[in-house]
Amino acid sequence: MNQHDIFNSLASNAFDFLERGITEFDEAPKYSAIHFCAAVEMLLKARLMTEHWALIVSKPEEANLEKFMAGDFISATMKEARIRLRDIAEEDIPNDVFSSFQALATHRNKMIHFFHADMNNEQARALIVAEHCRSWFHLHRLLDRWGDCFADFKVNIAQADRSMKKHKKYLTAKFNALKSELSASGKAGKKPRACNACGFKAAIPKELSDSIVMVTCRVCDHSETQVGIDCPHCKRSIVIASGGYNNCPRCSGAIEPEDISNWLCDHGDASHGSGEDDYQYRDANCGCCEGYHTVISLAGGYFCVKCFELADRLETCEWCNEPNTGDMEGSYFGGCGICEGKRGWGDNE
Repeated sequence: MNQHDIFNSLASNAFDFLERGITEFDEAPKYSAIHFCAAVEMLLKARLMTEHWALIVSKPEEANLEKFMAGDFISATMKEARIRLRDIAEEDIPNDVFSSFQALATHRNKMIHFFHADMNNEQARALIVAEHCRSWFHLHRLLDRWGDCFADFKVNIAQADRSMKKHKKYLTAKFNALKSELSASGKAGKKPRACNACGFKAAIPKELSDSIVMVTCRVCDHSETQVGIDCPHCKRSIVIASGGYNNCPRCSGAIEPEDISNWLCDHGDASHGSGEDDYQYRDANCGCCEGYHTVISLAGGYFCVKCFELADRLETCEWCNEPNTGDMEGSYFGGCGICEGKRGWGDNE
């Protein structure tokens, strides 16, 4: 069995778990949550395996092919898989996406270790379905981004998406209970939008600027930041959302962080910095996605045009003097997202 065969086996198993996690929810919600989370983890590791099979082993340096084929190994954690996808495959999983997966894993762990007497309670079921909706929304986007790797599983992905649409019936009661609140929000000038995760028209917008809006769904709690721009390729108005892979939904042209930065600055939503401090005249680096010079000044804060994180202040790296979002305490020795600090300098001597 070669690496391609191993990948197909893992991916097939993952989609089997995913389908079980969705379709068995009526009869076994506890096991549904366990199976669904296992599928998410396996699909992340399947993508990692396309780089090399040893990367899904907890300690790749100790990986043994014979033991691996026999299933005699400790698998990497979800956090380890994320780090390796970023550092080796150059596939960054945004913070909001990973937080959704972590929430799912936390709930899964509770299911495994503790008995939940209220699992048949409608409120508890709605909570689990909301977690599934958010996680599937993010996972579906990743699978779309990784289309070349999962080309043989398009039917499985489409089937899972159809099954998830049926799954959302458990959220209808919550949506109905919120109708008066959603109506009041619309009258107050914050008209609810259709949620990209659950589909209900319950996402409340909060304008950060003329072009940037943060939306939060009152039904499934999915939250994302959306930037409205004119596509630099087809010139049509489009919306780019956080956690996506930033391709034009109309012409499929790649939308680079520079395109978003230029649009926001050209239309007065943001600027490349102003103020008394020297560093504010330069673009800053993002402490969340480690984007280089992807942070621009936005009214009331600093906005990363790569991962769409909003920070309220910048701090200077104590070693390289680059402005960054996030805590720079200890950066003299440890460095920041673009330098390794004194420790890294010493390693090169």
